[in-house]
Amino acid sequence: MTVGARLIWLALAALPYVALVGVDTWMHEAARKVPRLEKTIHWTLAPLVGGFLITAFLARSAIAATLLAAAVVLLVIDEVGFHRPLARSERLVHAAAYVALGGFVATWAWMDFHA
Repeated sequence: MTVGARLIWLALAALPYVALVGVDTWMHEAARKVPRLEKTIHWTLAPLVGGFLITAFLARSAIAATLLAAAVVLLVIDEVGFHRPLARSERLVHAAAYVALGGFVATWAWMDFHA
């Protein structure tokens, strides 16, 4: 597969996740008051997930996998610690975002490890 085709497939796989993160961010600003600790987790997650996406696009698989592992730990802490009492609509956005992230991870893993 050419580098250009790889980038196109990864971009297409990333779009649903990025869109859902945008919706979730808007919901945080509009729908509820986010506690300080949860905000700290989100501000830590942003560079981890962003770094994962960038390094995945750059085919830096070991770095990408490390950033993804750290992000998953914080995602679990965030979900278990803060998201249980959320409105159903926000929980559905989170679930869809996790599925979309899983789709991106599967696409990236297939591209980089399936050779």
